[in-house]
Order: sequence, then structure tokens, then C-alpha cells
Amino acid sequence: MVAKKISTSDKQAICKKLITLLKKRYSATLPKYDRPVLETMLHAICLENTTNSQADEMFDSLLEGFHDLNEIRVSTISELEAVFSSDIDAEWKAYRIRSVLQYVFDKEFCFDLELLRKKTLEQAQKQLTRMKALTPFVLNHTLQVVLGSHSVPADEKILNATKWLGLLSVEESIETASDSLKSSVRKTDAPLFSHLLRCLATDEELAADFNLVKNPLPEEGVDLKQAPGRLEELFANPLSKQKKRVTRKKKKAPTKTKKTTTKVKKKVPTKAKKKATKKVTKKTAKKKVPAKRTSSRKKVTKKKSSSAKK
Repeated sequence: MVAKKISTSDKQAICKKLITLLKKRYSATLPKYDRPVLETMLHAICLENTTNSQADEMFDSLLEGFHDLNEIRVSTISELEAVFSSDIDAEWKAYRIRSVLQYVFDKEFCFDLELLRKKTLEQAQKQLTRMKALTPFVLNHTLQVVLGSHSVPADEKILNATKWLGLLSVEESIETASDSLKSSVRKTDAPLFSHLLRCLATDEELAADFNLVKNPLPEEGVDLKQAPGRLEELFANPLSKQKKRVTRKKKKAPTKTKKTTTKVKKKVPTKAKKKATKKVTKKTAKKKVPAKRTSSRKKVTKKKSSSAKK
């Protein structure tokens, strides 16, 4: 079965409902992206597959840990990797940061890309696509922030979350995800929708639900019309809470066995005491028996002596 196609107007209406639900759980305040063009690109590399706050920390430590952008450019991957030590993709991000700076310096002989703001969207896109180190997310995020393009930048985590919602098909790739998502919202709502999708996709409580390797989606895809209801159920009962309930039940079982073992231990000394008392009584009984036998022998000897006298 193939998922039913939905019109653009219906898709946008559903996304409005999703935005309302997401705003209740996450902050609707957009992050401030007011950096120069090149620094916007570097921050986008830090931002990929992580939260805005974590990206800000990584970007700040990058600038504070080195003298300037040129020192970052000539540093080794291992030296830059230390900045992203808290990130799973530390080496991957360090490589891309250095590659972008090397490319820009070789082309411009400086670290200034502000002329990109004066170009058309098509011209700017062509210029950025020449940088092989840029991922589709970094490219689309830069175009959205710098030129206000109508796009919804998607990284791997956003790709999984939007597939779970039914906004994208199961077969959708990261290369085409941003273009496919932009029809879901109007241009004016795209920045807010992108921000809320990031909050959803990087929510640690929902990480297990969006792990499509362990929890694959049906081959026919997901019905987008059911997305608002499914999202409400997800917030109320994510897999992480379900696992915690199971582990709590498992933890209660050993406490019962401990009680039984303590009862057995208490009974053991009482039995031992009983056995000890029985042994004592037997020993005392054995000691008393010879006393009776000696008394009987004395009587016999007395009889013998009386008969001898006669």
C-alpha cells in the first residue's frame, strides 16, 4: 500500500495544529541568528543534530579556544575535536569546520563572505554548493538565516521526526528532505516551524520513539492526518516512560525473595537449638543408666555374703 496523497492546503492546516501543540511543550521564542555569514555557517555545523543551547556552547568554546579563525584553519582535527568532545559527531564536525575555513581562505584570501547577502537566492545557492564540506542542512540553514529563503532545514534527527509525523515518506533522503518540507508551511511560518521541529527531534525523552532503526515505521508510511493525535499520545506516554515502568516492576521482584530468605535464616537457629537440647538430654540419660546398674550389683553381692555366713 502507498500512503494517500494530501493537498498542500490540508498539509499546511495540519502543520498549524502541530505548531500549536509544539508551542505548548517548547518555547516559541526563536533563537537569535545575527552572526556574520561565515560564522553563521560555522554555527550551523555545530547546530546539526543537536540543540540550540549545545550548539551555542560549542561555537563559543571554538572561538574562545583559539586566537582567530586562521588558527582554527591551520589546527589539526584532533585539536578541534576537543571543542566538540560532548558531541557524538565531534570528529565529523571538526573536519567540516576546518574544511570550510580552508576553502573560504583559498578562494577569498580572507574570512569574509558578506557579499553573499547581496546575491540572489540562486546565485548564493550555487556558491555554497561548491563547498563540498557543507551538508544539505548547513546549506539550507545558511540560506534561510542570511537570505530568508523559504526552506525547512533538515538534519538526520529532524528527518526521522518528520517521517514519524508523516510529513515525509519513509523513503525520503536527507538531500531532498528540506525541499519536501517547505510545502508544509508558509514562508512566514518556516523559521518557527524549523525551530520547533528541532526542539522535537532533539528531545531526549522522545529519542527512543524517533529511533527508526529500533522502531521502524510501516512500509506504507504514516497518515499525516493522524499526526496531531499521535503527537499528543507521544507527549503523554513516550517509550522512555514505558521502559521506566517495566524496570520498576522488575526491581520489586527481588525484594520478595529477600524477605523469604530472611525468614529461612531466622528459622535455622531455632532448629539447631532444638537439636542441641536433644543431644544434651541423651547424654544426661546415658549418665544416669550406669548408676542404676551399680545399685543392682550391690544387692547381689550382699546376698552372696549372707549365704556364705550360713
